[in-house]
Amino acid sequence: MKKILILSLISLFLIGCGSTRVVFVDTKSNLIRIGPDVSGKIYVQKNGEWVLSKNKVKIPEGWYAGGLPTDD
Repeated sequence: MKKILILSLISLFLIGCGSTRVVFVDTKSNLIRIGPDVSGKIYVQKNGEWVLSKNKVKIPEGWYAGGLPTDD
């Protein structure tokens, strides 16, 4: 019984830890294209100021995202 409990706890731990995904975006590229099932908080411009949304929004697949060029 003790072995089953330990195996169950280890399994739950591994399942919980495996759910986080990290993706690194090449910051030197100009654009990326949004894939399926992308959601998150976004900034919107209100009265000339960028304000972070309170809720997550679904970003449509196929949209493009990118950074503004910086002066090096």
